[in-house]
Amino acid sequence: METTATDVVDLFCASRGTRERLEEWKRDPRRRQVAPAVLAHTTRVLYRLTEGDVRAVCQRTEHALGQVRREVGESVPEIVDWHPDFAFTHVFHICVERLGALPTYQQFREFAFSDEKGAVMLGEPAKLIVRSLVAERGVDEGRARSAMRWRVGNAYYGFLREVYTLVQLRCRGVHLQVHPLADALFRVDAWTGRRALSLRVANRKFRQGMNAGRKTPAEQLLADVQPPLRFETIELAAATTFGQVHVPTAKELDRAAVRLSRL
Repeated sequence: METTATDVVDLFCASRGTRERLEEWKRDPRRRQVAPAVLAHTTRVLYRLTEGDVRAVCQRTEHALGQVRREVGESVPEIVDWHPDFAFTHVFHICVERLGALPTYQQFREFAFSDEKGAVMLGEPAKLIVRSLVAERGVDEGRARSAMRWRVGNAYYGFLREVYTLVQLRCRGVHLQVHPLADALFRVDAWTGRRALSLRVANRKFRQGMNAGRKTPAEQLLADVQPPLRFETIELAAATTFGQVHVPTAKELDRAAVRLSRL
């Protein structure tokens, strides 16, 4: 099984609003390198992963947050709200296909800083913003580096959560598809047929529900697509354990599988 950007466009760019959103994204000067890479991307490896593969990575991975505590990790606003030109989901998906496997954090870090493509997408932009904050804003270098570790580490744990959910639901007979274009452009974490799935974690800083968080949800971005899409959400309570992958429970996955399997 494989999923291409064409599959995403055919399904989701079926309204004037979504077609315009795609074209604006392609014209955005910040996406000059991003758009060709994402539009050329094909998802294959994620469909071959087993539950055992994901659990093995979760067990082998280095602590993605290191020794950074929340109060330090969230102490540099410019990094807390930092978004590289390549969305984190783009980098993770491209890394998986390039490595042919789900990476541990240490493998992902090696990709981001040593692989030519990874460095362009994440490694060099991350080092640049840290250097800029130190030189121009007087931010302590150690604090800036810790804040970046917190930012990237939490994004990595979020990606593991999405992959775990994908694998678990596919094991339950739900033939979900994923692609970084659908994720970054339309906030769709996965889909099957005309049912789009979003995976959300309640954020203490924002109200729960459809309008939670800083991003416009898929329900609004794709509201005018015809024929209409159906939207499903798995919303997790805020994580309570530091540095562990926060994933849906078996009951939450069972309920989601039933909903997603309805005709």
